[in-house]
Amino acid sequence: MRRCVDDDLALAPVHAVVGARLRSIEPGRAVATLPGADARGLDAALWLLADFVSGLAVTGTLAPGERITTLRLTVHVVDRDVVGGLHGVGTLDEKADDVALSTAVITDDAGRTVARATGRNAVLADAVATTTRPGDAPAWSEPPRRAADLVVDGASPDPLAVNYAGVVQGGVLASLPAVMLADVLGGPPDEATATFLRAVPVDGRTVHVTTEVEHGGRRLRSGRAVLRDDRDRTVLTVTGLRYSAG
Repeated sequence: MRRCVDDDLALAPVHAVVGARLRSIEPGRAVATLPGADARGLDAALWLLADFVSGLAVTGTLAPGERITTLRLTVHVVDRDVVGGLHGVGTLDEKADDVALSTAVITDDAGRTVARATGRNAVLADAVATTTRPGDAPAWSEPPRRAADLVVDGASPDPLAVNYAGVVQGGVLASLPAVMLADVLGGPPDEATATFLRAVPVDGRTVHVTTEVEHGGRRLRSGRAVLRDDRDRTVLTVTGLRYSAG
């Protein structure tokens, strides 16, 4: 990972295609940047970047032969009026033998906090952890693509949406149901929590999302979204809420 910083290399295809650059990595802390996103693509960009840096903050502390997988990720959106690009700082909060807690803070070019995220990660020692990435680092896409276009309802995830482990990155995968909650909440959720149940390989299989309102109050609305594969297996769930003071 240090080489990714020193030589400006992409860690995985999903980072290369959206321009998510690792700027700094040390045990317990990771910094990355992402080009600015338009209003429609902001949520997907936040989920991808939050998952990226909160996970790497843990990965930098692991022993050889270990890896992590995200179990749960919560994203709190603070400000949607973003100036320029996004800057993510991930920090390790706590680590035990088989679980680690981490935090991500995302700011814009003006230094304002855009979002905060908290992650719960399982620490694993398995065959995937001992496998190194073959070949050269993936080339950067020019221009970078939007994270929001990598996973679409009713379609197969983009082959370039994969992380270092070769499956669709959790953050970009969770962003689809999180974004679709806007349809039942009257706007994008201020806070959403994704619970990851199974990985999604890029093998041509499609994914689809269902949403429902859990509480439809005048000021506070909450909803739930479920992302399933084409065998109707639950891949992940997202719960979200939106508050309106008016």
